[in-house]
Amino acid sequence: MVMTKKSKIITEPENSDIQAFDLASPENRIGAVQAIIDNVCKQFERKAKQMFQHTLRRPVEFSYKKQHNIKLREYLQPLSKQALYREFNVVPFELAGTLAIERELQFFLVDIFFGGKGINTRKTDISDTELRMVDRFFSQILAQFSASWQTTTTWQCELAPKSRLQEGNGPQGEQLYLVCRFTLETAGHSGWLDISLPFESLDFLRDQQGKTEDVEADPELQRKIRSTLKKAPIRLTTTLCERRLMLGDVMGLKAGDVIPVEMPGEVTVRAGKSPLFTARVAENNSTLVLHIQNVIEK
Repeated sequence: MVMTKKSKIITEPENSDIQAFDLASPENRIGAVQAIIDNVCKQFERKAKQMFQHTLRRPVEFSYKKQHNIKLREYLQPLSKQALYREFNVVPFELAGTLAIERELQFFLVDIFFGGKGINTRKTDISDTELRMVDRFFSQILAQFSASWQTTTTWQCELAPKSRLQEGNGPQGEQLYLVCRFTLETAGHSGWLDISLPFESLDFLRDQQGKTEDVEADPELQRKIRSTLKKAPIRLTTTLCERRLMLGDVMGLKAGDVIPVEMPGEVTVRAGKSPLFTARVAENNSTLVLHIQNVIEK
């Protein structure tokens, strides 16, 4: 006899608190995009840390802290006093983002790069040489940010030749932006770095993640899916013996009674209700084993 554990059946009253998940609602749309951005930012965290350590030739701690939503005007207006920032374009998508580094941190990094001790952190002006160095830092950061997108979509960042956002003036100032904040610490100094992206222009990511054809066309994604599925645990079952008894005989059984059984010559190994193999019962190193004989074709 084979005993099975009955699954619990959820009745209607127990379902009373379950609500439909509306993928089209603004809150869930933002949440879906934020989850994708989180994954990208974690990859960028590792790549940027290596880049800064190589550029500055010293240990660097670079960490992804958080992301938040804010209107462009509210974000840009105080930014000019706090940070050096540049706009960038994303190819092949028509969207413009911003890259900002805290002023003191940027001056510190430039001074460190040129062999200084980071003492010129409170400067208010910047030379042409330092400006070129800032652009170099920005370009390297954007290169690493672009590389972090490669497992998600085709994405290439380029510094914009001129500013188009103009501190959020005009209708574009009401646009909602996702701002990703990172912190950098080296040589006893720390500061922040922001990358911001327009939410409306990122909505395609949510739709793209759910397209079946994207999975079929992406060999790398297929490989990752297969690799993940192969690690999924699966329970194999088989019935080693069965014996039919009269109900009266079963009712008369007591401790110490013996039920004669015969081992089958071959058994079927199943995953759930699906038959996978035929096997023979054998012994190996004093352990009972199943010796696979045939694979059952579907």
